[in-house]
Amino acid sequence: MGFASNIVIGSASFLLGMVFVSQVVDIPLLYLPLTDEAINNAYKFYEMWYEAPGAVKALFHAAMGLPLIVLLLKLHKWTESALFFDGTSVALQLATIVLYLSVHIASLRTFLPDSNKGSNSWNFLPQPPPPEEPITEDEKVEAVRVLAAANALVGLLLIGVIGMQIGQEYAGNVEAREQARIDAEVRNEEAETKKDQ
Repeated sequence: MGFASNIVIGSASFLLGMVFVSQVVDIPLLYLPLTDEAINNAYKFYEMWYEAPGAVKALFHAAMGLPLIVLLLKLHKWTESALFFDGTSVALQLATIVLYLSVHIASLRTFLPDSNKGSNSWNFLPQPPPPEEPITEDEKVEAVRVLAAANALVGLLLIGVIGMQIGQEYAGNVEAREQARIDAEVRNEEAETKKDQ
């Protein structure tokens, strides 16, 4: 497996691990009867990540952006394999980033509006204007549940990225074996032709 594919698989696996850890609080929000304890646990869990030091956020953003850059470089080869496998992976990784920017950030800002004010915070997105009306508790609960559902979608997208990269490697190995078999048959035919002459 190539170095570029390893970067993509490694980064996607790291993010998938984060999604897997988040399932500790996401499952009670989505698949079990909703309780105040589940909601409060989710608030605390996501506030911990939202208030994380800048180095943690930078690592997370690098793990999200680096695969997209590597995939675009792989796509530059413009082979059939790159177009199908890497092109699909680009679409899946881009969908992951769009979900993060549009759903995760908005949800976090809804149910944690007073967070991310400390000196240890690092945020590359501008702060939105304050809401005209106070955010209700129902809106906060809905936001944290939407975030949990988005995590499930991100997990599926990341599994797709990993699957496409593994599939590309498998298809390349099958093609190389088939080409070696064809080359061997051609050499055998040439050898038999020379014997007959």
